[in-house]
Amino acid sequence: MSVDALQIGGAQRTKSAAEAWWVFPAVPLLAAAVAFAWTLHGDLQRLYGMTSEAWDLAYDQQVIWNISQGQGFYSSFARANFLGIHLEPIFVVLAAVEKLWPSPTVLLIFSSAGLAATAPAAYLFFRAILPAERVESPWLAVALSAPIPFWAALQEAARDFFHPENMALSFALLAAWAGIRGRRVAMWSFCVLDLSCKEDQVYTVAMIAILMSAYGAPAVKKHWRFVLYLAVAWLLIGTGIVQQHFRNAGYSDFIYYLWLLGLDPATPVSPLAIAEQLVRPQALSMLAAIIASMFALPLLAPRWLLLVIPPYLANVLSGHIPQNDLHHHYVLLLMFPLMVAGGLGARKLLGGCCSCARSSRRWRWRRCCPR
Repeated sequence: MSVDALQIGGAQRTKSAAEAWWVFPAVPLLAAAVAFAWTLHGDLQRLYGMTSEAWDLAYDQQVIWNISQGQGFYSSFARANFLGIHLEPIFVVLAAVEKLWPSPTVLLIFSSAGLAATAPAAYLFFRAILPAERVESPWLAVALSAPIPFWAALQEAARDFFHPENMALSFALLAAWAGIRGRRVAMWSFCVLDLSCKEDQVYTVAMIAILMSAYGAPAVKKHWRFVLYLAVAWLLIGTGIVQQHFRNAGYSDFIYYLWLLGLDPATPVSPLAIAEQLVRPQALSMLAAIIASMFALPLLAPRWLLLVIPPYLANVLSGHIPQNDLHHHYVLLLMFPLMVAGGLGARKLLGGCCSCARSSRRWRWRRCCPR
């Protein structure tokens, strides 16, 4: 009798879960819609109130306008080809849209949509990485993904108006989801879109390759090295050849690291100065806030959490003040490795709970059906 009751209860739970499957993805979609409207409204208020930052929004808008008019990537801000500063070919897509609607509002729409899309994209990723047989998995995926557009880190990026990196995080999460689910064409497409947002996304795509080597679907897992080759080729060809060609000994963001070589008299280099940069309170507080927003789950996957160290060092060792504090859009490069660590930490947590649950079920079975 007890065994029959357990079977009936399990069947009822399965039926209820099947009928309400749409509720779980609906929550992050609703969060994305609210975040998109909220972010875009705030950006437009600042734009129409003439309080937007010209160096960010107007800089990119001018380049995209020039592309739409057939004048290439020229920027009068830098008085040079923009590709020599940042490799962001996704500007061509935005320029095609501005052919139909020439307005900086287009950039704010794409920026707001990219940040808001992190909620459903993260839900798909967490749902794919968490154990499918666990009833807690969809609940945990919703709890982790729905608040993401409202995190302090994402709001930092939102207040910096448009940057292509605002779309890159969603592309990376969707690429990871597609690779885990075995959708190879989608994975490659999202990897290319991610790389087209900025040259530093080679690290994100390299991490996607590492993730696929461990958790990719069989059709993807055996070819994970090709994803890594894509990232390396983009770095060597894009940064090493294309950017150097257009830069022509002009401006480069590498100037912010000259102080490490003792070439910046305004910032003397010393072991103490480097140590102070590594433990900048603003950067550490932002890092801690992201981990806390994920219920400290990244700490349960310490080996994967180590992958956040390279982008953290690249940011805090820069002499560029918003960057070394992890403010504005600079924090986004750390988000993907932290979210991967959080997802794998949640997977480990549910795996441990699953082992305990199996032991408990075996104990109840012996009580109900003694030999």
